[in-house]
Amino acid sequence: MSHIINKITISIALILLQGTGSIAQTPADSLNTVLTQKNITPEQKVITLSLLARAKSIKETGNAIRIGIQAVQLGRTLSDAQYIAIAYAILSQVYIQDNDISKCAQAVDSSLFYAGKTESKVVKGMAWYRKSWLENLKGQPKEALVSAQRALKFLEGTAAVNYVSSVYYIIASIYANQYDGPLHKKYAQLCLQTALKSTDYDNLLLANQTLGTYWQYYHMQHEDDRSSLDSAFFYNRNALHLFLVNRERIIFQSTMAIVAINMADLYAQNFPSSYRDSVFHYLDLAQSIGIETHHAEVIANCYGMKSDYEAAAGNYEKAEALLLKGLEVANADSARNLATRIQFMTALSGISEKRGNYREALQYQKQYSVLYTDLYNEEKMNITKELEAKYQAEKNTTALKTMQQTAMLHKRLGYLYIGLALASIAAAIFLFRLFRFRLKLAEKEKKDAALVSQLKQQENRQLAFEKQEAELQARLREEEALRLAAEQQLLQERQERLEKDLLAGTLLVEQKTVLLQTLQKKIAENRNDKTVLTQLNKIIDQDRRLDESMAGSKTDFDNINPDFFDKLKERSANSLSRLDLKHCSYIYLGLTNKEVSQRLGIAPKSILMARYRIKQKLGLGKEEELDQYIRSL
Repeated sequence: MSHIINKITISIALILLQGTGSIAQTPADSLNTVLTQKNITPEQKVITLSLLARAKSIKETGNAIRIGIQAVQLGRTLSDAQYIAIAYAILSQVYIQDNDISKCAQAVDSSLFYAGKTESKVVKGMAWYRKSWLENLKGQPKEALVSAQRALKFLEGTAAVNYVSSVYYIIASIYANQYDGPLHKKYAQLCLQTALKSTDYDNLLLANQTLGTYWQYYHMQHEDDRSSLDSAFFYNRNALHLFLVNRERIIFQSTMAIVAINMADLYAQNFPSSYRDSVFHYLDLAQSIGIETHHAEVIANCYGMKSDYEAAAGNYEKAEALLLKGLEVANADSARNLATRIQFMTALSGISEKRGNYREALQYQKQYSVLYTDLYNEEKMNITKELEAKYQAEKNTTALKTMQQTAMLHKRLGYLYIGLALASIAAAIFLFRLFRFRLKLAEKEKKDAALVSQLKQQENRQLAFEKQEAELQARLREEEALRLAAEQQLLQERQERLEKDLLAGTLLVEQKTVLLQTLQKKIAENRNDKTVLTQLNKIIDQDRRLDESMAGSKTDFDNINPDFFDKLKERSANSLSRLDLKHCSYIYLGLTNKEVSQRLGIAPKSILMARYRIKQKLGLGKEEELDQYIRSL
């Protein structure tokens, strides 16, 4: 009977997971209606609360977190671990909306822990999907692929096609970042095929978005293939139509903002300036969605793209005004948005330089340096917190195993003491009987011999238990040694990270040196204006003194590979810019595209174009990998 009830509960959970958007109401309204039903079971309530937290995570993040925690607390009271595993899996996604990656990682770990205590393939698949999702978010593509494949093993063949589609989307995005076009296309198509089998409009929107992205990337490499551009427009317009028809049923509407930005980029990159209205139409759409979903980064990026369009047309004042509006949005957001603000500072510095306002350009460049330092410190703190959380989790697991082994040993020792006590009682009875029946000496000797043999066996058992305890202590010392080795490895990784960031600082110093030399040339052209000359020279001298300490660190990289830049310049016929060389050095150090975009202060999509231009300048063929070539220098 309990087995039948369990199956019914799982079926209801799947219906709730897949069908919350199937009626005219918003997902949140539908779920609130379910919660008001009097006959709702605790199991159904856990699932419904979790999905309600997910539905409210975009516009009511704080409230969504409280609802998600309520679902977790209710799940703890249930004997079946699958419900608390589901609650933790969905809560991890809500934490990301609050930019709390540390709590998100803890929720994912908890989901995996409780999923291991259930036989439900759907729940196990959900937990491993969340792990893959988090690893991809943290820039760990290899680990994310392994987790995604494991999730598919559990989910394929089940009714949870919406989660299968989500896993395919992650795999497609990983191969997109690795420029593996065939695999990107394969998993993007699988994502769409499985999304069409469900009623999850968010997955349908994501599937069309990733296929549109594939064809957009493909057209970048095959500009003569007009059909690829048509395909990119086709899937993006499919996504737009889906959004407009089912807007109230879509939870993560920021996906449409990405689609709108991609549409604007397609018009900007492939059509003449007369299509400005189309570009700005889609940017306005993305901006309105960003305002509605409180997505400051989307709003800011829309201003940034509009500014790029105006700057390309020579309208530097409009471009600067748009950048300042975008920067104002980014600064007003509760999230720090350091990478976005760095990007805006770089753009403002470039606009000021084009307008001939070098003093203002220098001020923006200084603000860029301050923000870059803050971003570095924030990343370092996040890495430290993550490593500490992993260490504590491993430490707690080891301590739990040790306690379990100790409890088992104490239990065995208790049995031994009981045996010894019984033996002692038996010996006392035997001696008493021996005292009373002296006439039975032969029988007495025989029983004495048996008793001695029994006592020896008990003694041997006790020695065996003592030996086992000694081995356990030795194992504990060995595990302690392994822990110390792990801590040493973490320290070494932090040192390597500092060396990489030292290189980034060196490149920044070189860039600022070129700027200072340009200012000195301007001074030479304005020698008659002594006031301006005096002020500019003071700024230059002060800035040089600040950078002298950083410039000395360039020799560290020269000692590692002194011919690196010479080989790049020789291969490219000295056509690589300073920004290109900086980008190549980050690739040489093994940084991911996300990390490179943060350090260069540019959008992730610009990284793809930069890599494509560098590959052309180096004369690399289609089959040659840019990362493999740079790291072979």
